[in-house]
Amino acid sequence: MLDRTAESLFWIGRYTERAENHARLIDVYYHIREDSNGPDEGVWRRITGAIGDCSDYIERYGEFQERSALQFLTLDAAQSNSLITCVIQARDNLKKIREQLPSELWNLLNGFYLWLRQTTIEEVLAEPHRFFERVKEGLASFQGTLVSIALRDESWSMLESGRYLERSENIVRLLQSVCQTVEERGESSYSYLLAVLKSVGGYEAYRRMGIEDLSMEEVASFLLLQESFPRSVHFALASFETNVKAMRTKADRSGNSLEKIIRQAGKARSELGWLERQDITAASLGSVLQQLLHANNLLGESMAKTFFFPRGREVIA
Repeated sequence: MLDRTAESLFWIGRYTERAENHARLIDVYYHIREDSNGPDEGVWRRITGAIGDCSDYIERYGEFQERSALQFLTLDAAQSNSLITCVIQARDNLKKIREQLPSELWNLLNGFYLWLRQTTIEEVLAEPHRFFERVKEGLASFQGTLVSIALRDESWSMLESGRYLERSENIVRLLQSVCQTVEERGESSYSYLLAVLKSVGGYEAYRRMGIEDLSMEEVASFLLLQESFPRSVHFALASFETNVKAMRTKADRSGNSLEKIIRQAGKARSELGWLERQDITAASLGSVLQQLLHANNLLGESMAKTFFFPRGREVIA
């Protein structure tokens, strides 16, 4: 696989996963806002901090208000991590290699991009829940089509490795955001924890596990350690490792570099697997999340050095 092809596939996986994560999270924060007695500014500041850069927002928009926050997080193409920017990046990467993938994938993603580009902030404000449902449906349609027709070759494994690495990082950052909010403001964590579970589609699964307490420690334990839940960090890291291993026999590059990624992924997954519920406490959670974020960053850097850059070319951070 050519370096530029591998890079495009990896980032298609990451950006489509990130866009879906944004839609889920913003939609759930809308429910928090509707149920909250506090000022709107605090809600929009929190969601902006979870997805974007608060300092960038303040410099460009000033106060945290519904209209400007939604514009910044969803339709602002000048914002490097907005929903539409993620879709644009995924589309641009798919366009580079569209001849190598089923035509249905380009048609779906391009059509979704055209719809999103034509959407106005007034339309989002009029029916925010419907808008985010449409975003989730569009991305789910792309992913479902990919699953149903894509050849299970190295290209598939590369795209999936990007998707699961992004998923792992998203969950870690989400938990960090909630931890910081509860710790700094001393507010009741119930609404935020409920939002976290719903944003990843995990509320019903959480209850099915027989967990009665909705505490920071229980929710974090579920989203970090639950091996059978597709949006847990453990599941994401295990899936990332599986897909990298699948590329081992087909990758035309240094075996040592690929083995290093597999060892790094296995180490992160196994260290997480050794943790038990009682190990996840208010005192230890921050450190656990920081270590996981560091592990995710290392995996991303190793993927770039191994697959995306010609041998002999230095990787500049």
